[in-house]
Amino acid sequence: MKRLLILASVAMWLITIASASAQQKKIKVIADQDSAGPQGTNFLSLLMLLRAPQIDLLGITTVSGDQWVEPATVFALWATEQAGRTDVPVIKGAEQPLINTQREQELREALYGSFVGWHGSFNPDAPEPSRTWAPPGGYPKVKTRPGRAADFIIDTIRANPGEVVLYAAGPLTNIALAVRMDPGIVPLTKAIYIMGGSSEGGPELNWWWDPEAASIVLREPWKEIVVSPFEAGAQVWSSAKLMQRVVDAGGPLANHVRQLYLEARPLPGTSIWSMMWDELTVASIIDPLIIKKSETMYLDVDISHGPKYGHTVIWKPPVDFPAFFLPYSGPDGVDREKWKGHLVPPAHLHAASVQMEVDVPKFENIFVDLMSH
Repeated sequence: MKRLLILASVAMWLITIASASAQQKKIKVIADQDSAGPQGTNFLSLLMLLRAPQIDLLGITTVSGDQWVEPATVFALWATEQAGRTDVPVIKGAEQPLINTQREQELREALYGSFVGWHGSFNPDAPEPSRTWAPPGGYPKVKTRPGRAADFIIDTIRANPGEVVLYAAGPLTNIALAVRMDPGIVPLTKAIYIMGGSSEGGPELNWWWDPEAASIVLREPWKEIVVSPFEAGAQVWSSAKLMQRVVDAGGPLANHVRQLYLEARPLPGTSIWSMMWDELTVASIIDPLIIKKSETMYLDVDISHGPKYGHTVIWKPPVDFPAFFLPYSGPDGVDREKWKGHLVPPAHLHAASVQMEVDVPKFENIFVDLMSH
């Protein structure tokens, strides 16, 4: 009997150690999100994070972007209820960009030409910033945690030095405020995964909406910067076929997906289906192998307040010294020593791994698996 008790004690000890080890291996994440809902890339990516067994979601901080921060916070809270994870705190963040304003955007378009495309909360027909509306089934019962998003980001990173992955899938206002308030969190952050920008140097809402915030964040010396640009997310689309796979697989979110994606009918001028930008970023945190190709780039944002305000600025490491058409090169040929300085990236920028090509079937399998878990 004594031997059996000893064996049982050892077994329990081993189980406890294994359980603790498994918990330690989880990826600690802060999700900073303009969590528009009830459908779409923002909301689905939160459900993925909330249900992922690989993720220890430390909190959700909200920001304006696709929707104003007030309704975005309502939908973030609703996401925790839908996922059965009301233990995850939601903390409200910035309502407005650091400098950019809707009025400046209107004046810029009047001067340089209208942009008839997605302006997020700056859409001409967007609701007022203070307006909220109930998700299907009514307002969430869970409440936000008191405090401000930037403070939560600072406190959480300092409480978990070297362990936290920042997942930033909206305008970078909260992150910029946090690093300006406490630059010391940058070397303490494990990595920052950013959905935003353009691998071709064009405009994209998350950086275009608050260009100064994006520039501040990109100029910080993070240990690892991973960017999922507009063009990467454009390779994966939500669809009835994909959502049917989630429903067929069952799980706690099956009814949610069926009602909101397979049974719902969009309002005129809207669509349920979209590119899966944020979902791709979440999936790449869990399994980097869904990205078939990445490129090293040094990224910044145009903050000149001219016609390209908010556009992505790209510097790529050249492969080698240039070769020119002989008649244009003068009698002495290329002086390689004098070209050396042009092979060095701008001193204020830092290397980012920019996602370029997606393994679409692998991504879809991860999405279905997490949504069915």
